[in-house]
Amino acid sequence: MFPKSKIIALTAASASLAMAGASVAGTVNNGNPYVAGDMHNHNTCTDGSVSVGYALDRVLATGTAAAGGQNFNIDWFTLGNHGGSGAKDCRFSDTGAGIPGDTTKNWNDTLGQEIQGITITSLKGTPNGTGSGRQMWRWQNIQEIEWPLIVRRSQQYNKVVIEGLEWVVPGHEHTDVAVITGQTPLNAAAPGVADNMAQFEYLFDRQDNDLIGQVDASNNPLWPGKISNAGLVGNAAHQKSVTATAWLQSRFPLTSYVVPTHTERAGPFSTAGSAGYNIEHFRDLNNAGPTVAFGIESPGHMAQGTDAGGSGSYGSGAVGGGTYGFQGVYTAKVGGLWDGMLGEGRNYFVYVSSDWHTRGAFGARDAATTSDFWPGEYTKLFVPNTSNFVSQNVVDGMRSGNSYSVNADIIGPDMVFRAHGADGVWKTMGETIVANPGETITLEMAMTVPASNHSPYSFNNPLLKPINKQQPLNKPSVDHVDLITGDITGVIAPGAPGYAVPNAAGVAGANIVYNASAKIAKQIPASSMTRIDNADGSARLTFTTSFTAGSTPFYIRSRGTNIPPATPNVTDNDGNPLLDLNNAKIPCLDAACPSHLVKVNGTPVVTYDVQAWSNTWFYANPIFVRPASYPQLLVETNAALAKTLAARASRR
Repeated sequence: MFPKSKIIALTAASASLAMAGASVAGTVNNGNPYVAGDMHNHNTCTDGSVSVGYALDRVLATGTAAAGGQNFNIDWFTLGNHGGSGAKDCRFSDTGAGIPGDTTKNWNDTLGQEIQGITITSLKGTPNGTGSGRQMWRWQNIQEIEWPLIVRRSQQYNKVVIEGLEWVVPGHEHTDVAVITGQTPLNAAAPGVADNMAQFEYLFDRQDNDLIGQVDASNNPLWPGKISNAGLVGNAAHQKSVTATAWLQSRFPLTSYVVPTHTERAGPFSTAGSAGYNIEHFRDLNNAGPTVAFGIESPGHMAQGTDAGGSGSYGSGAVGGGTYGFQGVYTAKVGGLWDGMLGEGRNYFVYVSSDWHTRGAFGARDAATTSDFWPGEYTKLFVPNTSNFVSQNVVDGMRSGNSYSVNADIIGPDMVFRAHGADGVWKTMGETIVANPGETITLEMAMTVPASNHSPYSFNNPLLKPINKQQPLNKPSVDHVDLITGDITGVIAPGAPGYAVPNAAGVAGANIVYNASAKIAKQIPASSMTRIDNADGSARLTFTTSFTAGSTPFYIRSRGTNIPPATPNVTDNDGNPLLDLNNAKIPCLDAACPSHLVKVNGTPVVTYDVQAWSNTWFYANPIFVRPASYPQLLVETNAALAKTLAARASRR
């Protein structure tokens, strides 16, 4: 019923390749319908702990690194450093990363030297810093450091690697951006350039105060139109972020994306500074970039939780006061901000990433961490596989909504989440079923629970000890799947009541309901699913259920977890995740519990990486259902716009 070899085609994918230029396809011959990647991570070009090359090798290679440490063999990868500038030569790892033979070096130490085939003769743009503190503007290391190394590693491993950016957004927290036009690293004859990505960073990043940018042979600036960041805060700064999104929409409507990340971390939006996002800001971005700004991303930093909270790098000032099942409250809360966006019928989807920087108290080669996981180690963003997989397929897969996000390998790369009405035509994530009121909507779901994950711990999950359930941390398990529905009442116009929703800092922000109709419509226990045990130790779980179409459009989204409902300090009676700070109330009493865990009154409690491996979830993007007499939803019209743009591009 659910063949693992099924390949789900991407809307207008082949036509939109013309927008990016010709490329040579990577090889993802794993027979799975989805491929795993990571879109948000760091190296020493900004504030990461490892060099560009070392990061690429650990993430793309198989087996064990020569200097030690497991490689993670991810299928596709986007480098996503912060904008602004940095003093470190990112061909070198930090001394503290513990990589033999690698020590911290600054640009001032290496100018004019050929290192890894790259010679930097000068720091370009407006002079920034002096002596050992001299800094390179981010746009230059995009072009001259990261891009050449991407080309080299992309061809070495025959994998799709994208040059991206963690945009330091005017008026807000950070956002993941990529502009793939011009990037063809797999093409040995014409690997392309990352100039478009560099130009966006120069023009629009809040931390980039360079006033020169790239110049021609006569020293004339090539990137006019920069809006100064001086004194730009609050609503005026937000308008620069909207302008930036519109700039991408007008120039790269099918080859770029704008995905705000760790959106709750900085608290609510501030009119006096640059902080978080309220719902109106996501609406503004989606309006300005209907085929570019199509979702939000959950926090990384999954192993930072202590007995005072902090998982996801979310402190008490974050909206919601912390993470919930390692998601922000905007995603985790039923009826929360994501459900509010879906309640308008918007093409707004969720994604996950590592936000890799460092392993905290440990070195980059260690298996334990008190800060971050490597890309592919804990978080995976799955997009559809194709027979000729290129960077455009990553962007198309994200834009289409046909993607899902997984922590701790709780499920694998062959999930099926699809539904149909009376016509029998299957629709998957991001697509819309048109059905008459009273019509039966049949939904099928299937997932493979892998035999193991990357956890270094084999002792039983301490969060489940209070309910006498034994489950080793290195053996993924699904307890149940939630099918969450909500009514779609139409797009709210800017300035109309309900468009702007005041937010609040801390835990109070967890109480805001944006879509009161959203609910866990069905909870499917794994024990009631059809189970097939595979020879490799994995298990295939499947189920079929149904809904009834009404006179109002609605959506169906899915999430799953290893935690049963009403697990003390972890989930409520309905199975919703509680604030992860509560997990640290549970002791870790197994003799194998690692010594680095936080101790309360001398007893280790569930913190850091043990907390992350204990509390695991996946999130699948929604399927929409619309009555035949109802106007098309925004998710449909924006998908149609993408198709039209792709058709135009193919005729050029």
